[in-house]
Amino acid sequence: MGKHFVLTISREFGAEGHEIGKVLSERLGVKLYDKELLARAAAKSGVDVNSVCGYDENVERRFMDPYLGNGRINSAQEDKLFHQEAQIMRDLYAKESCIIIGRLSDYVLHDEPDVLSVFIYAPESFRIDNIMKKHHISAKEAKKLVRKMDAARNNYYRFYSMGKWSHKKKKDLTINRETFGIEGCVKILEAMIRTKTDEEEQ
Repeated sequence: MGKHFVLTISREFGAEGHEIGKVLSERLGVKLYDKELLARAAAKSGVDVNSVCGYDENVERRFMDPYLGNGRINSAQEDKLFHQEAQIMRDLYAKESCIIIGRLSDYVLHDEPDVLSVFIYAPESFRIDNIMKKHHISAKEAKKLVRKMDAARNNYYRFYSMGKWSHKKKKDLTINRETFGIEGCVKILEAMIRTKTDEEEQ
């Protein structure tokens, strides 16, 4: 890809937004950024990277993250990590084309002209089945996990955007993962990016 762009991918839990982004990054020859942004932010903030492995888009237990662990980082550290992540995303935008998964990247970069934002979703029943297979858990456990993670991500959005943003707000495109499959979603996103960059080069 010659023309500069950044694609932000928001996704429902279990809709495989990360998997779609990974395939797309390989197809386009650009980097994919996800949890490694948190590791970079932790390093800049002087926080032990191992202590934030469970943070993953959630601010302590107030966001109901089942992966949080034992609350080893406090809210002040969490806020510092978020702001460090936001700065890292702005720096990435300034220097390279890339794909950023989650981390409120669509909100952080919403004023930038070369950003495309998408939302990957799927029916709850599909996502529950997907999580059952991936984590080898029961339907009841998968349903609980899907709903808890969706709630945690929504709360995370509301908290840091001061209630002004959501997963679905101001997206350039929303895609049903169940309808199109991973490969179909990749093709749609690739066409969207190439159309956008081709238009800007004319």
